[in-house]
Order: sequence, then C-alpha cells, then structure tokens
Amino acid sequence: MPPARDWFYGVRTFAASMIALYIALLMQMPRPYWAMATVYIVSNPFLGPTTSKALYRAIGTFVGAAAAVLFVPMFVQSPYVLVVVIALWTGILLFLSLHLRTANNYALMLAGYTLPLIALPVVDNPLAVWDVAEARTEEIFLGIAVAAVMGAMFWPRRLAPVFNDSVSKWFADASNYSLRFLNRDVKPDEVSALRMSMVANFNSLELMIGQLPHEGSRPQTVRNTKELRGRMIHLLPVIDALDDALYALERRTPELVDKFSPLLAAATEWLDHNDADLERWRALKDQLEALQPEPHVLEDRKQLLFSNAIYRLGEWVDLWQDCRSLQFAIQCESQDNWRAVYRHWRLGRLTPFLDRGLMLYSAASTVTAIIVASVLWILLGWTDGGSAVILAAVACSFFASMDDPAPQIYRFFFWTALSVVFASLYLFLVLPNLHDFPMLVLAFAVPFICVGTLTVKPQFYLGMLLTLVNTSSFISIQGAYDADFLSFANSNLAGPMGLLFAFIWTLISRPFGAEYAAKRLTRFSWRDIVSLAEPATLAEHRQLGVQMLDRLMQHLPRLAMTGQDTGIALREVRVALNLLDLLAYSPRVSGAPQVLLRQVVAEVGEYFKACLKAGERLQAPSPLLMTLDRTRRALGGAGDDETRRHLLHALSGLRLALLPGVEFVGAAEPEEPLPHGIDGAPL
Repeated sequence: MPPARDWFYGVRTFAASMIALYIALLMQMPRPYWAMATVYIVSNPFLGPTTSKALYRAIGTFVGAAAAVLFVPMFVQSPYVLVVVIALWTGILLFLSLHLRTANNYALMLAGYTLPLIALPVVDNPLAVWDVAEARTEEIFLGIAVAAVMGAMFWPRRLAPVFNDSVSKWFADASNYSLRFLNRDVKPDEVSALRMSMVANFNSLELMIGQLPHEGSRPQTVRNTKELRGRMIHLLPVIDALDDALYALERRTPELVDKFSPLLAAATEWLDHNDADLERWRALKDQLEALQPEPHVLEDRKQLLFSNAIYRLGEWVDLWQDCRSLQFAIQCESQDNWRAVYRHWRLGRLTPFLDRGLMLYSAASTVTAIIVASVLWILLGWTDGGSAVILAAVACSFFASMDDPAPQIYRFFFWTALSVVFASLYLFLVLPNLHDFPMLVLAFAVPFICVGTLTVKPQFYLGMLLTLVNTSSFISIQGAYDADFLSFANSNLAGPMGLLFAFIWTLISRPFGAEYAAKRLTRFSWRDIVSLAEPATLAEHRQLGVQMLDRLMQHLPRLAMTGQDTGIALREVRVALNLLDLLAYSPRVSGAPQVLLRQVVAEVGEYFKACLKAGERLQAPSPLLMTLDRTRRALGGAGDDETRRHLLHALSGLRLALLPGVEFVGAAEPEEPLPHGIDGAPL
C-alpha cells in the first residue's frame, strides 16, 4: 500500500488536471484534454523536477510549434519532401538532446517530436496549422501553469533530502567497499555488488544535481554537490590501485607487511568515525608521512613497493576526507567556500563522455523510422494514419539513449493499447450518463487518483503515466458529448499500430544491446591510451583523464549487465591515469631518464594499438616490462626528490595495472602467472 504522501500526490495531481480541464473547457479551447494530459506529464512529487520539466516543456512546445508554422506551408504541396523535413528536424534535435545528460535535454527532444505532432494532422488542411499550433501551445501552457502552481502551493517536497539520502547510501556502500580492502577481506561477489551499487548511486546524482537550482538551492550548495560528484568518481580507481599495491606488498615483501599493518588499522579506525574532523585527518597523515621512505632509498624495489602502498593509502585518505567534508557542507547548506585536501593536477571539471557514433546511429534510425512510417501512411491512404507516425516518432525519441530500446517500446505499445480499451469504456459506457462537470470529476476520481498515486514508484512510473496521458487523450473530452465508435476506433487504433511498427523497426535496426555498447567503450578506452603517446598540452591531458573517468561510470554497469569482469575496465583506466602522471612530470627530468619515460609511454601506446588491431586484450609484451624496469633504475638520481617520487609511484602503478600482482621482476626471476582479478575472473 502506498504511503500517505503518495496518496496526497495522487489527489493533488488529479485536482490539478481537473482544474486545467475546467479552465480549458471554460475558455472553449478546441482540445481541452491536452491541458489535462500535460498536468500528468509535467507533475512530479518534488518541486525541482516539476519546475524544470514545466520550463523545458514550455520551451520545447513553443519551438516545435513555431517549426510547424514555418515548414508546413512551405512544403505541403510536396508531401514526401515535408516528411523528410519533419524526420530530419526530429532526428537533428534528438541528436542534440543526446549530448545533454541533465533535465534540459527534454526541451530539445520535445521540440523535435512536437513538429510531427502538430504538422501531420493538418497535412490535408495546411491553412489550419496556425490554429492547431496556437491551440496546442495555449493548452499545454495552461497545463504547465496549473501543475507548477499546484505543486508549489500544496505540500511541495524538496529534492535535496532525496539527494542527501542517495549520497548517504553511496557513503555506506563506499565505506563497506573500502573496509573490504583495508581489512584484506576481499570476497569477489560482495565487492562486485558494492561496486555496482556505488556506480548506480553515482549515476543517479547527476540528474538530481541539475534539478537542485530549480527548487531554490543556493549556488554554493550546488557547487559543493558538483565537487562531491567529481571526487566520488575517483574513489574506485584509487581503491583499486591501493589493493594492487597491498597485494604486491604481501607477495613481494612479506617482511614489510607487519610494518604496514598499523597504518591499515589506523585508517580503518579513522574510517569508522564517519566524520570530517581535520585533526584526526592530520594525525593519520602524519602517521603515514612518518613511515614514508626517503627518496634516495626508492632504488630498492622493496622500498618502492612500500612507498607506493603508503602513497596509494594517502590518496584514499585525502579523497575520503574531501568527500566527507563536502557531504556535511551540503547537508547543513553551508555557504562558506569549501577547501580541498585532495589536490591532484588531474582533477578538473567533469567532461562527459559521448559515444557520438551510437548517438548518430540512434538519431538516424529514428529519422528512417519516421520516413518509412510516413510513406506507408501515404501509400495506404489511411486518413488517421498520421497518429501512427506521431507515436512512432515519440517512442523512438524517448528511448533513443538506451542500449536496447525495444523492450521499453513494447511496454509503450502495451500500455497504449490498454489505454484505448479504458478510453472506450469511458467514452461509450460512462460519459453518456454524465451531464455536468462535477459528475465528470467523480467518474474520473477513483481510477485516476489510484493510478496517479502509483506513478510515484519507479517500477510503475512508465506504465501508469502512459495510461493516464493516453486515456485522457483518447477520450478527447470536448464541451459537448459527440462520440462515434467507428471514428474512435479509426483514430485511436492508429497509435498502437505506430508503436508496434516502432517496436519491430527497432528490433530490426538496433539488434545489439549492452554487450555491443560495452565493447565500444572498451575500444574507446584503448584509443584514448593510444592517443596519450601523441603530443598534447597539460589541459588536454586533464580533460582526457576526467573524460575517461566519466566513461568508466558508463562502462562498469554494462560490463556487469553482460557478466564481464568490471575489474579489467578499472585497470585500463588506471593505466591511463598513471601514464598521465608520467607525462606531467617527465619534463622535469632530462637526459636518459626523460628518453626512457617517453619510450614507456610510446610502448604502452603500441601495446594498446596492437589490442585494437587484434580486437581483444593481449598479454603485456615482455619488452615493455623490461623498459619499465630500466626506467625505474635510470630515475635513481634524476630530478628533485618530489619529481622522482611521483615518477616512481606512477611507474609502479603502471606496472601493477598492466600486470597485476607482479612488481619489478629482475631478469633472473621467472615470470609469474597472472593472478585472478578482483571479481574472480582471469585477467
């Protein structure tokens, strides 16, 4: 049974829809049901999403209506040309909307499919395009205004508490995840589940951060949320690097493990405090610094392993301190300027990774679907067939960003077909017995409130929303009752037929799913590593680093979905991050060390170029491993202490990422077999 607040939302939204319908009928608008349906489309239990969707729907409707007024008179004499123009408009705006991962993408997508919504019903009467565009704009603006006012006046709920709950859940998972590695209790199934939960929570935060300004969150709070997300994205590779360092320490220098154990115990105790106390952080950092070997002893491989483990633990400590301090600043809405303790040169504004190839293919598939559906409509001469094209365009646009949109389009078809049944029951059994508006409200109240209440639950949202919107539209409430069964069937069966066409078209044109997307993301990672061997500025390297981290958050869920080892993707990102550190610090040394560092970067690039050519992950070549060892020895007296330490840690991290579990192996020592990865799958 839904809680009371969900029932209140259902009642509030129903009341708003009836108010919008009443005003539209009072003003004698030609299609008052559009105002009613718009209330359900725009409404959300939270103030921020309601406000933002209202704004972006208004913008998208206005732009789409203006395009209809412009294009229909120009091309109405050439129906096939008009079809191509409509399809290209929808596809181009859909492609542009896919570049945006926040709520503002709705404006572009809506502007795209609003053109066919307005243009196709008037192709046989182009003079009516202005009236239809004006009416749709007015009725939708009315629904938007009523939904926004009702949402703001009656028990508005802020999104900020939900954001804080999601952040708290991420911290709970991240804390357990970190403890597994600090306590050296790594169970593949548990670790994998925690990692995927962290990624899911992380990905949900981006959309919420974009909604916070729409409900009045202060600028500093919004900046803090972005800073928090920017640091969250680093935690997985940092912990993975720490695990590899500890694993190598245990395997290669067991005599130093006892010396390192107090640091792990201190870090575990510090983590258990769940606060951002700077004094505790400083005390732990001092403890780490006290055991950090001097730079001149790092030529010894065992000391380098020990130093690298301390460095990786220090990275995690600083990162966790920043995340905790940001969490508390967001929760108390502090307006003080936040100061970081984890300050790495790679930190920069998050750059979203976009697979433009798949995005272009999705948009092209939508364009082709609209053209094919329109040609079939024209050739069949179906008077109301335009509705089929409209819903095909809407469905293809809605789910274009998904790896496998066909199941969702089928759900769209199922609930739309069910809405036709519900609408027919209302239109021919219920409405003939009603004689005034209060009776109409009573007839709608129970089912619409119950279904509206269920839209709050994510698992019911799509089906229930489609039922409400489509039932409202298919009933086509007017000022006077005038229903004809043949006309109703002819016009309203076209919609499900269009969705069935979209489903079949998607199965044919997009037969691939998450596995293909994961393979593309893997190849993108390899290409980025190859590109690191090419000249670039520090700013370009920073942008590449944050883009790879963003792609990692898209890559891991797809790997998990297809049953692949997520640890491999983490290692490849760590290869790139360590290469970036080498590139950043190598100009500070000269002579043979700098030449060898460039050779390391070039050979890593060649290795991943070979992976790209082969189409699979290859074993790291022996010459590359020997070059890493020679470079480590050459750095013995090169540069200042800080530079040498950073370069040695980057080389150590690179070696561990390329060949996990094995550090710098001498010529006399046999090559060890590859150990199992974090998730239990052979690397």
